[in-house]
Amino acid sequence: MAPQWQRALMVPSWIRWLPCSFAYLTVVPDQHRFSRKAWSMLPWDKAVWCDPGSVDDWVARAQRHHPRREADHAELHAREHYDRVVRVRAARVELFTEMCRRRGLPVPHTLEELLSCLVGFGLFEMDGEWLTPRLDQNPIDLLPLAGDEILNEERAQRDDRTVLVAITLRELAGRTRRRWRRRQVTTDLHAFASALRMPEAEVRRALAHLGEIAGIQVDPPPAVARDRVRVTVAWPSFARRFPFDDLPAPEHAL
Repeated sequence: MAPQWQRALMVPSWIRWLPCSFAYLTVVPDQHRFSRKAWSMLPWDKAVWCDPGSVDDWVARAQRHHPRREADHAELHAREHYDRVVRVRAARVELFTEMCRRRGLPVPHTLEELLSCLVGFGLFEMDGEWLTPRLDQNPIDLLPLAGDEILNEERAQRDDRTVLVAITLRELAGRTRRRWRRRQVTTDLHAFASALRMPEAEVRRALAHLGEIAGIQVDPPPAVARDRVRVTVAWPSFARRFPFDDLPAPEHAL
């Protein structure tokens, strides 16, 4: 029987913590237990972190999409963008390395080593050739965080949930009838929360937060709505602000 490939049940915030190649390990043939042989096609020697490439490549790509008279501006923007991405990537590498050090685990450099590392963190259980994904555990429960790091992670997870709600809103709005510079979505809060595997209270909080940072309008207001709400978003600016299909790694969201 062919494997039934599916996304593993997981806490999305792991995307912020783990190297880019972790994405390969989020697609599984079974949510409970499977043979590692099912992953025989994975690039086990692949580097765990994405290579941003050279800044010259970024400049060349940017200039191709701008008139020649704007070449200098395009180059400046590309270099600034590249610098931000490299800084965020370096900070992520440093933070993940520190988590490995605290847990006493070797820092992985390949996908093969990353799987062993995640077993050490408790994100997979391994019994011989058999693997059981445990990605649905919270980073706060598994990572060796201390003091303010726990509070910072709680805040970051709230922000993650806000982005996930925004992504879902964008997907729903994209299917609705066009209006002048806006689109409206009518949705049931309970169903919305269930689809995201998120507490309904968090969906309400995220909608209120999006009202503050992205100017969406929710009627009735999320704090007092019983079940159904009508959400109005600016279009296409809202879609441009949240273009992702899933929660992106920080450097890929810049």
